[in-house]
Amino acid sequence: MIHQHKFDELYRDVGGVYRTTVLVQKRLRELNRGARRLVTSEAKNPIAVVMDEIDQKKIDLVEDNDENREAIRAEVERLTMNQPRAAELDPTTDEEEAERRILNALNKIR
Repeated sequence: MIHQHKFDELYRDVGGVYRTTVLVQKRLRELNRGARRLVTSEAKNPIAVVMDEIDQKKIDLVEDNDENREAIRAEVERLTMNQPRAAELDPTTDEEEAERRILNALNKIR
């Protein structure tokens, strides 16, 4: 069981209920699509896992702007350095399919 005080701490740390909710939802989506956990946790509840990741400063909600997009691209390049080049996506590939393929490829190199 997750206690309310834990949520209150996260709301304060992340910057409010809305930001925390968005961060939790986005991370749950990644975990449900096969991303690996970023913390060692015995928790079976995925929300508790995400809360642990937030608490241990493993994830954060970043503003969607050009600077952050460039930082993310640079991090992906760093993580995939010396890896075989991925095949280009067909222009008709939808965003969810592209995201699924990217997460699968990243999981294979870790």
